[in-house]
Amino acid sequence: MQSGSRAASASHAPINTQGQTVAPFFLHEDPWNLLRLYHVYRLALAGAFLLAMVGQSKFVQLGVQNKELFGWITATYLLIAIISNLSSYFQWPDLMIQGVGYSIIDIIVLFIILYTSGGVSVGIGILLVVPVLIPYICAPGQVSIAIAALTGICLISLEVWLGLSEGQSNTTSLTHSGILTAFIMLASWLGDRWIRKADEMAKLANRRGIDLANLSQLNQSILDRLESGIVVVETSGAIRHMNAAAWHLLGNPGNWRSKPLAVFAPELDKHYQQWINEVSPRTASYDLKHQQATELRVRFTQLGTQSRRNTLINLEDTSEQREKVQGVKLASLGQLTASIAHEIRNPLGAISHAAQLMSESQNLDKADTRLLQIIQANAKRMNLTIESVLNLSRKKEPKRERLPLKGWLHSFLRDFILQHNLKEKQVTLFIEPADLMIEFDPAHLHQIMWNLCRNAFKYAHDNPQKLQLDIQGGTPAHSRDVLLNIIDNGRGIPEDLRQRLFEPFFTTSTQGTGLGLFMARELCLSNGSALEYISLPTGGSCFRIAFSRSTH
Repeated sequence: MQSGSRAASASHAPINTQGQTVAPFFLHEDPWNLLRLYHVYRLALAGAFLLAMVGQSKFVQLGVQNKELFGWITATYLLIAIISNLSSYFQWPDLMIQGVGYSIIDIIVLFIILYTSGGVSVGIGILLVVPVLIPYICAPGQVSIAIAALTGICLISLEVWLGLSEGQSNTTSLTHSGILTAFIMLASWLGDRWIRKADEMAKLANRRGIDLANLSQLNQSILDRLESGIVVVETSGAIRHMNAAAWHLLGNPGNWRSKPLAVFAPELDKHYQQWINEVSPRTASYDLKHQQATELRVRFTQLGTQSRRNTLINLEDTSEQREKVQGVKLASLGQLTASIAHEIRNPLGAISHAAQLMSESQNLDKADTRLLQIIQANAKRMNLTIESVLNLSRKKEPKRERLPLKGWLHSFLRDFILQHNLKEKQVTLFIEPADLMIEFDPAHLHQIMWNLCRNAFKYAHDNPQKLQLDIQGGTPAHSRDVLLNIIDNGRGIPEDLRQRLFEPFFTTSTQGTGLGLFMARELCLSNGSALEYISLPTGGSCFRIAFSRSTH
C-alpha cells in the first residue's frame, strides 16, 4: 500500500487530502528535490550546533543559559534531520505533511536554542527565515504567511518573557526582535509574490510549450502529407528533416537520418553546393534530372540567419504537369485530325481513285504513266500520314500491366528477328537484375520497341546484315527507375538534327511520315515513362527508355 502511494507521488504533482494541487505549478516537475536539499541544509545546521556545543567557541555563545537543554535539543535535532532525510527519499508521508511539519519543527528547535542562548542577541535568529519560506514548496501562500506571522509574535514574546524572567527590560533585544520579525514578514511576503509570479510564468510557459508542441506536430503532419518533397539541410550539409514524398522522389535510397546530403543524394547535393557557393538570392530554382524518368523541379530557400543558416529544399515532380500538357496537346490534335479527315482525306481519295482509273487507259505514253505513278505514290504517302495522325489522336488510356522486362523482350526480339531476316547474333540482350518488373501497356511497349528497332534496321546502317543491336536494361544507383537502352552500331544522328528528332512530321526520309519517334515518346509519357536520345562518343545511336519501377 505504501509503495503504491510512493509511486503515485513520484509520477504526479503533490495533492492535499481534498485532491487539489498544493505545490506551485513551476515546482511540479520534482518538488521533492528541493525538500531533499533543505534536509541537507538541516543536517549541516545540526552538525554546526553540535560542533558549537563541543567546541565552546568564544565567538558563538550557544547554550550559555542552559547547556543541558541545548545539548539535548541539538542531539534530538540531528536525529530528526537524519530521519527526515530518509523519509524524503521514501516520499512518505506526503509532500505537504513533510514540508509544513518539518518547517514547524525547525522553528520550534530554533526557538529552544534561542532560549538556551539568551535570545536574539546570540545572532542566529536570522535562521528562522529559512523554515518560514520552506512551506512554499508544498503549501499555499496563506499557510506560509500565517507561519511567518506566528513566528514573529513568538519571537517578540520570547524576548519579553526573557526580560521579565531576568527582572529587567532589554530595549535593545526587543528592537532586534522587532526588526527580525519585520524582516521575516517581508521575506514571507516577497516569497509569496515571487512564488505567485513564477507560478503564472511557468503556467504560461507550459501553455506555450504545449501550443508549440501541438504546432510542431501539426507542421510535421502537414509536411508528411504534402505531395511535394521537403528536405531541410543544416549548414554542415547534414539532413535535418525529410518527408515521405521527398524520400520517394529521390528513389527510396535508404535511411536518411544522420547522413549528409552528399552521401544520400549526390546529384541533389551538386545543385545545393552550386547554390550555396554562389552569390545567389534567398530562393533559387533548378531543374534536376538524374538519368531517370522523374524530372524534378528543385527550389532552394534560405532559413534563419547567416550565422545559423538552414536550407529548405522543395522537390516537385514535373511529370504530372507534363501529363496535363500532354492531355491538352492530344485534345487539340483530336480536333485537328477531325478536320483533316473531313477536309483532306475525302478529296485525296477522289484524286487517288481518278489516278487509278486513268492508269487503266490504253492511250497513255510512258511520261503520263510515270506522272500517274507519282500521283498515286504521294497520295498513298499522304493517306499514310493522315492515318498515323488519326491513330495518334485516337490513342486510348494505357492499360498498364505488370511485365517481366527480360521475358517480354525475349519474346519481342524473337519475332522482330524473324520478320526482318536478321541473325540472332546481331541482337544482344542484357538485363540485370533478371527479375526486373515494369508497369506498362504491352501494346504500347510493342509499338515503341518496334519503331525504335525498325528505325535502326532502316536508317542506322547501309547494310542491314551488318547491323548490331545491343539492348541493355538495369537500375542505376540512387534511382527508383528502370533504364532500357537500345543501342546500334550505325552512323548516328547529326548534332543539328537531334533537337528536332522527336518533333512531329520531322523526317529525313521520303518514305516516312515523321511520326514514329514522336508517337513513341508520346506513348512513353502516357505510361509515366520517358524516351530520350543519347549520343555515343564511339558512334552509333542510343535511345533510352526510363520506366517507373513497379511498386506492386
